[in-house]
Amino acid sequence: MSLSVIHAGLANTSTLFVAALGIWAILLRARTQPLSGGWFGALAIAEIVLIAQVTVGTILYLQGLGVILPRPFIHVLYGIVAVITLPAAYGYFGSLEDENVTTVAMAVTCLFLWGILLRATSVAQYMPEYLGQ
Repeated sequence: MSLSVIHAGLANTSTLFVAALGIWAILLRARTQPLSGGWFGALAIAEIVLIAQVTVGTILYLQGLGVILPRPFIHVLYGIVAVITLPAAYGYFGSLEDENVTTVAMAVTCLFLWGILLRATSVAQYMPEYLGQ
């Protein structure tokens, strides 16, 4: 299995996982429950998957595969944003006294990150020159 296949698989995993975290947080808020330890554990797993994806992507980029991307800088930028979003949100919203606000804020953060991951995937779509532009 090549690194690019692993990178693509981690991209799919992280995209679906972060979307599920956002939906889970919305459901917790709808039931007027705070974020549980299980949710925060899943958040840690999501961050680990994102770090693994960025690590594999960095290896691919350093091997010279970044040149096949139409806009490699934008893809790299989305990767950096993806890795720092969850820890930054937890650091900022985790200290709020109102747990309802924390739940909504983390749900919005996860849905924002879901959009970033979808955009990073769409930017990485490779179109060969012979197909035209």
